[in-house]
Amino acid sequence: MHNVNVEAIEATAAKAAADPAAGVNPVALTGEWNVEEGATQFTTEIPLPGGGTVGFAADFPPAMGGTGSAPSPLAYCFWGGLACYAMTFAQEAAREGVELRALRGRVDAALDMARALGIGDQPPLEEINWTLEVDCDADDATVEGLRQIADARCPGAWCLRNALQVNTAVDRA
Repeated sequence: MHNVNVEAIEATAAKAAADPAAGVNPVALTGEWNVEEGATQFTTEIPLPGGGTVGFAADFPPAMGGTGSAPSPLAYCFWGGLACYAMTFAQEAAREGVELRALRGRVDAALDMARALGIGDQPPLEEINWTLEVDCDADDATVEGLRQIADARCPGAWCLRNALQVNTAVDRA
């Protein structure tokens, strides 16, 4: 339904219910800093589940010491969170039998760079806003119920709402 394979989701849910390890998807990504003057700062090839890779590049804007030749790392974070939320909404709509004609998302945030610049300690973000525009025949109560399900089930929303342990390390080459 609307580009969501509900049968695959239900089969995955059944496998994970029977064996919780079947619901764990390990993530391991790499990236490389480019030391050449004027080059895009950080690049990688991200593997696709169906095979192949897609290239990602990140570069700080000129005011932050980059060339601005690629999206900033936070643009990927913001877009990735929005994509996760919108995709969770679409997935749950399909599972509930609500056909979507269109779904658009928007993310809004005010990023304070003082901490990154070493001139302050205020939080970089106070809030992040994800707004979905939904075109469907479902009534408002049903759409609101889908929003609540997406809020509860979206991994990206969970990660932003809950403290995570972040471990860092630096290995010498």
